[in-house]
Amino acid sequence: MRASFALGVTLSLATLVAACGDGFLGFGSRDTDSEDNATRAKGELPPEPNEDVRDNAASEALPNPLAGFPKGSQQLSIVCGRGKNNAVTAGLCKNPSITGVVELQNAVGLKWADRSANGRNGANGNPAFALLAHSSSLIAHDVSALNPRALVFTSANGAPNRTPGFVAMGFARGETFAELVAHDRNTNEIRFYLVVFEPACSPNCSIGDMVTPAVETGWKSWSLYDEEDLKNTILDCRHCHEPKAGGPRFLRMQELKDPWTHWMRNDRPGGVALFLDFLRAHTDKEDYGGIPAPILQDADGRALEDLVVGNGFGTQPNGFDSRRIEDEVKASASGQPNVNVPAGTSSSWQRLYDAAVRGEFIPPPYHDVKVTDPDKLRFAQDAYADFKNGVIPATAMPDIRKIFLDEALADMSLRPKKNATGREILVHMCQQCHHPGLDQSISRARFDTTKLDSMSRAEKEAAIARMLLPPSDIGAMPPRIMRAIPPEDLQKAIAELRK
Repeated sequence: MRASFALGVTLSLATLVAACGDGFLGFGSRDTDSEDNATRAKGELPPEPNEDVRDNAASEALPNPLAGFPKGSQQLSIVCGRGKNNAVTAGLCKNPSITGVVELQNAVGLKWADRSANGRNGANGNPAFALLAHSSSLIAHDVSALNPRALVFTSANGAPNRTPGFVAMGFARGETFAELVAHDRNTNEIRFYLVVFEPACSPNCSIGDMVTPAVETGWKSWSLYDEEDLKNTILDCRHCHEPKAGGPRFLRMQELKDPWTHWMRNDRPGGVALFLDFLRAHTDKEDYGGIPAPILQDADGRALEDLVVGNGFGTQPNGFDSRRIEDEVKASASGQPNVNVPAGTSSSWQRLYDAAVRGEFIPPPYHDVKVTDPDKLRFAQDAYADFKNGVIPATAMPDIRKIFLDEALADMSLRPKKNATGREILVHMCQQCHHPGLDQSISRARFDTTKLDSMSRAEKEAAIARMLLPPSDIGAMPPRIMRAIPPEDLQKAIAELRK
């Protein structure tokens, strides 16, 4: 279909301000049969979300972050009218018919020349690709070895070579969007985009429709947004890729070096453990994220390292030293990486985490290779296998994304640091998107967690009111798509703001 996407919920643009996040983005893809959170008594603390696939509980109904925005051809003309020259605009400003992930890849120059077992990762005409089993990106709540984030990108040809005009695409099942970044070979600018699509199951999608191959094909329509459209929404690209407004922007890859801890790879202990968790459910016959099944197990974090380093982004803030951290984790828990209970510890990782809690950097990835609870994982794997074998229909699928290890949520920065003070909670949960480096013209710059002592009483009360909103409200803070603050911690944060 050509760009004519109609988003279901109608909200004004004014409601899409001051919240910022990089977690689950609903776009209607989560089960909306749960009780309407808006019926909670005013001022009641929002409950924690259910994170256990075994409960088969209805997932929270989350707001549509782009409701009220232009869409389809109208939105495409806005983006293309900005005059940017890169692979995304060259491919999508023609308004091609796009009905799935592979067609989108084709349109932006990531076409697969050989999808057979003879094909190669980043060679013989194929783009390069990698699979990520734990993410701190826009889709952190979706990503695990069972539901990885697929990255498909311009090949650097097996070495850290500069690749002018490169393009990269990120996608994970469970969402109705794909993330894109493209380089303008003339201006040397990198620019970020979001393609939002209407899935085949719309408007009545089940979890099974969204976390199986069905979500990758049959799209009814699509819309293109760029970083300028998204800058004051919870989908903002710049808070991670341009942390200081007007400063240099860059590609993020915190786990930049061998063994690329959470990147799946068939010849590293951690990567193998992650692949085994994936294959137990998906088998070796299923394409994923447009990547052909016959070559899927050639996924390689090194290929992405080559693209990132080759294009001048080898220095990463808060870089994750994979080798050192994995060695320390293994020394503390001998079953790692295959067995992640008990969890490991790493002093090197702890320093990164502590810096993130202080608000100095974005949070680091989790210290262990696996982020999953083994019992939840097995339950979800079995359910997915039952679906593939025709034992259960898509409508009976549980939410296979709800498999994180509960004890890991704080270390993944999806919850506040354990035993944190109210001020620490506010900084850890909010400063990534509310800090002095923001574009000061956008509304969320008014809530600056580095200036709590000088913040006006009116601004603090406005923040408290938003922290008490139900997760279904677009103004809820922090947005549930990013993080959740347990009631007892939320009380601490509110008490800090009331000082």
